[in-house]
Amino acid sequence: MYESEVYIKATQGNLPQEIWKKFSETYGSIKSRSMLHWTEHCTECAMPSCFETCDLYAPRIDGKCQRFVEGIERVIPPYKIHKSSQILKIQFKKWGVLATQGNNELYDCREIEDLEERELKLARFIHLIPPKFIRKKLIKKRYSQKKNKIISDQNKGTKTPDGFLLEIYNPSEQMIPLGLVIRNDDQKYSKIPFQYRIELKPGYNKEIIPFDEIAKRVKMEMPYRINLIPEAINSDIPLYFGTTEFVQLRNYKQANQAAKKIKCIVWDLDNTMWSGTLVEDGIERLKLKEGIKDILKYVEERGIINSIASKNNYDTAMEALKHFGINDFFLYPKISWLPKSKSLKEIALDLNININTFLFIDDSEFERKEIEMTLPQVRLMDAVHYQTIPDMEALQIPMTSESVKRKTFYANEAKRKKLSDDYEGEYFDFLHTCNIELEIESLKKEHFERVYELTQRTNQMNFSGNRYTKDDISEVYNNTDLSAYILRCSDLFGDYGIIGFGIIKKSENRLIDLMFSCRIQSKRVEHAFLTHILEHYLKLGDFWVTYNHTEKNKFSAQVFNDFGFEIIQKEDDFRELKFSQDRDIHNDKIITVIESK
Repeated sequence: MYESEVYIKATQGNLPQEIWKKFSETYGSIKSRSMLHWTEHCTECAMPSCFETCDLYAPRIDGKCQRFVEGIERVIPPYKIHKSSQILKIQFKKWGVLATQGNNELYDCREIEDLEERELKLARFIHLIPPKFIRKKLIKKRYSQKKNKIISDQNKGTKTPDGFLLEIYNPSEQMIPLGLVIRNDDQKYSKIPFQYRIELKPGYNKEIIPFDEIAKRVKMEMPYRINLIPEAINSDIPLYFGTTEFVQLRNYKQANQAAKKIKCIVWDLDNTMWSGTLVEDGIERLKLKEGIKDILKYVEERGIINSIASKNNYDTAMEALKHFGINDFFLYPKISWLPKSKSLKEIALDLNININTFLFIDDSEFERKEIEMTLPQVRLMDAVHYQTIPDMEALQIPMTSESVKRKTFYANEAKRKKLSDDYEGEYFDFLHTCNIELEIESLKKEHFERVYELTQRTNQMNFSGNRYTKDDISEVYNNTDLSAYILRCSDLFGDYGIIGFGIIKKSENRLIDLMFSCRIQSKRVEHAFLTHILEHYLKLGDFWVTYNHTEKNKFSAQVFNDFGFEIIQKEDDFRELKFSQDRDIHNDKIITVIESK
């Protein structure tokens, strides 16, 4: 929806038939979508004082500032076009922003279409009211009602979007960068907003941002806002916005594929971890399943996390786990009477790992079916087969000194997260208080096993997508034209261990590979490493980066935008970037870098 109570004007738009077809095809692929109210806003807004001081202020009927040339114009579709969402034409003035209060609740498309039609009828009625001051009051009231409804309707259901869908037609012949910024209203919950830069090529553009990527930065259960900000766009160029909503798609492959390796096993308790039902039998009559402790230990030694999703009373269940001496095996246990799909999603967010790396074990066919229908990317196991866990192909991960300590790494991260949530100041100030140290060391033979493990496990922060074998790592080590680095990290909460690996081709002054463990995400470690190598290698000339742009790493690759790398070549997934020797290097001085020989 949009500000129809302010802008009732519709236009023909004269969009090419093939563009209408693409809008229609995309709309047909949507199973359900959110209901956002898109409005006109300003990047430099300080209302109402700016209405008197800003030279760019142009009053709308409700007194707010008009930052779009013709406001928001609804485009009338051609007569025989298939069903599509509302297409909105917008020409952005300087500082213009398309904004909305966030809400990722999902509704049937037909339900939203009926609501949009009712909104248009009400908007036409408001515009027919003669006295201007009455119209102004009604418009302000409608805006307030819509915003409050969006906030009050948040999280009423259990459906999770596949992602945030953006489809935009750019009729110009130039590429237009568009910034997407999502952050909580209360910045305590979103100290680093979700930010993503989209390149709108000439013609039709469609981008699906996975929901779990956004949820890593933004507390989606709390009020939040979404801003779309074009960069340096000429006000003569219109952009045409189609579906701009959270969606579930009819065939979303990325969401439905389980990963090759398991990173977390989530256990039920009653008749799964033990024989019997806690509420009915009491702790005294429960019996721990045979071999459970050995399996939990086996899993933990391979760096795989154990957690719990159980419908029980929390305190009683934790008492039972302590009774059997297994409570220390589990991180982020979710014990409540809520749907288990909700518990799994919360565990994934707590651990900051993709839910498609989960295995869920439960004796109840009903509970397994609920996960299958809601989270089809999660592996499932009937509890009767729990003894087969050590033989699973997806669990054959080598034991290393790092994997044995992985649970400790995640436990330390829980402490960091709690302190960060309680911290009242700016997020960067909080990072300063953590005394983060990054140690950069040349690759040695004793690092081979951990580097191998890192390359096999890392997806989101792997800028090449490479999976190195042990022989590959040995070849890198013996190649005199390559400088290979391993990265260790620690802070006042503990040691992260080896969290990164990078390779520079010396003859080309080029970074050809870089990967980080996801547990350092949002801590500016990748920024500190790039600052360090730029300070060293720019002495030799312009510095180059090549990487493979994937659906999984494209959000982490925003770090190159943060530094202002220029895109020199882009072909399919291949990217070549350059940082010129005469440029200043950004250094936020949050992390202490130590270079070891």
